[in-house]
This record gives sequence, C-alpha cells and structure tokens, in this order.
Amino acid sequence: MLHTLCSKLHTEVSEMPFKVSDQFMEENQVVAVLSGGTEALFIDLVKEKKIDLKRPVYLLVSGYSNSLPAALEILSFIRQRNGMAKIMQHPKDTIFPEVSETESLTRTPLEKVLKNEKKMRLGVVGKPQNWLIASQVDYKEVLAKMNCELVDIPLEELTSLGVVDPGMKGAEMIYEREKEIIKKHKLDGITVQCFELFTTIKNTGCIAVSKLQDEGFPAGCEGDIPVLLTMIACRQLTGEPAFMGSPARIQTDGQILLAKCTIPLSMTKKHEFTTHFESGIGVAIHGEVEPGDYTMVKISHDMKRLLAVNVKVTRCQYEQNMCRTQIWVQSTPIVSQYLLTSPLSDHHVLIKGHHAAKFWRP
Repeated sequence: MLHTLCSKLHTEVSEMPFKVSDQFMEENQVVAVLSGGTEALFIDLVKEKKIDLKRPVYLLVSGYSNSLPAALEILSFIRQRNGMAKIMQHPKDTIFPEVSETESLTRTPLEKVLKNEKKMRLGVVGKPQNWLIASQVDYKEVLAKMNCELVDIPLEELTSLGVVDPGMKGAEMIYEREKEIIKKHKLDGITVQCFELFTTIKNTGCIAVSKLQDEGFPAGCEGDIPVLLTMIACRQLTGEPAFMGSPARIQTDGQILLAKCTIPLSMTKKHEFTTHFESGIGVAIHGEVEPGDYTMVKISHDMKRLLAVNVKVTRCQYEQNMCRTQIWVQSTPIVSQYLLTSPLSDHHVLIKGHHAAKFWRP
C-alpha cells in the first residue's frame, strides 16, 4: 500500500518523485517521503498500524524539499528497532543490499572522543524538533559517557523577545538573546528548537548559530543533541568549527550533497544572506567553502557508534528548492551505501581538514 508524507512547511511539493507499478504498491509497504519535516507523520502511521515494522518498508525520495534527509531519519528509526527499510531513488531501486560492509564504517568511539575532562553544561532551548525520531538521547547516559550535563531551558526565554525585525537587525537580536541565555545558565554549548521561532519571533536562528560557532562556542539547530555532541568532540580533537548538514542528494559513486541554512562564516570563502528555505522568512546563509580536504563526522544517539571519514569538497551550488548552503563532497561508494542503508541518522557534521585518524587512534 502507498502512503504519502508531506509537511505543511513545504508548499512547493505537488507530486510523487517517480511512479512505481500498482502491483508493487499492492504487494509492499511503500512510503513516498515528499518533503522534510515528515518523520513524525511516519510515527503516526506506525501507531495507527498502517505500517508494520516487522515487514520491509520502501521509502520513495527525491533530491528536493528535504525529502531524502527525512527518509534517512526514518530509515535510522526503523533500523534502531531491528526493522528493514530501503530508500528508493528511482523505480528500479527495489533490491535490499547487504549492510554488513557499511556498518563497519562506524566504530565504538574511543574514550578520548567521548570523555571531557571538564564537566560541560549544554543548553537545550525548547526541545528537539518532533521529526528527529532517530536522534533522541538519554540525559543520564550523556552525562555518564561524555561528562556533559544537558540543561532544559524553556523556549520562552528566547521567544519572549516577541516579533522582531524580519532582517539582519532581528537576527542579531536573537543572537544577543542566546548570548544572555548562555551567560545566565553558564553553558558550554547550545542547541535550539529553532523552527518555533518562525511563528513566534518571525525570524531565524541561523545567524546566531553561525556567530556562536565562529566564537568557538558549539551551537546547533533543530534541538539536535547528537549533532551538538558531535560538534563538541570535533572541537576537542581538532579545534575546528562545524557545519551541520543534511545529505540532500546521494550518488552511488560517493558524491554527497550536504545542505543547511547556516554555516560558520569562518569556514566560507564567500557568502550571502538570504531567506530561510522552508519558511521563506528571516535571515539564512548561503555560504561557499574552498574545495579541499574535509572530514565528515557523526556520533550516534546512544554514543555507541561513531562515523569519521575523510572526504573532499569538490564544489558548491545554489538551488532554490533546498537549504541555502549546499556543499558537494566526494567520499567513496561505501560511504554513499552507508548513508542509504545504515546511517546513524540524518544530520552529519563537516569540518575542515583530514582528521579521521584523530577519532580512531589513541
């Protein structure tokens, strides 16, 4: 049976990415993930028993509107529950591949990656966005494994700003308020439930994330805690700021397009300010980085697995129908296969330089 998922955030989506036969849809559980922000809708299908996780699930995706990132999060959620899922990027993509090779890309993190000598306080302003279904963490485990105390902070501490200027002046006000929150709660890192800002403050947190990172302060968006923990590990081992990106397109030859609406300006060779993708409001960043050596990193939600692979940035692009900073990296076919079969979740982190060995060797 076919189920279609589309978020109200994406008004530009109107049709299926491609067609599959009626027979295929009748015989299988098929979910067309038409846009981002739909992961919670998939949970609803499971709760309503319209999807059985004991049976394989086929996820149809496109290269637009954050369709693939949402499918990656759904795929991770299914695999965490020992289910089977297959991402379909074209009609003939129906065969389930062997995932044992790709699972070997992720390893048990070394103690130096996880353990911080100094106890850190990490602020979670609001809560993780409801689509981060494969990225939930155990607060006690984070404290025990990484010496990081997660501090829940009411979103109202930020949204009490009220409606701000829709341009850079308002974006700067959000940044200044986050600085006040950081000082008040004595934080060493922060992540914000940023999509709620669009309807309350009428601007974005993209500039705040960028500026804080440039100041050496780990900062993320969407309330994604595993990404924040990954950023902290990257800072500890390399000193580099991090770009939090979603794999928006994945080619089997190892080419991966990472996209997000914010990036530390220190990572860019040039940039321009534009609007946020899904909301079309506020200030977001289209940044272009220098081609060359980079590392893609991600710590799993339970901190039991770690991905760290050296990649090359080959080019940047700009298309209107995805997040504003768009970076193509060249990895290897097995890294593409990892993302398409056994990803730790959607979001991954990109840092300058080849640093993978620092995460694997004592």
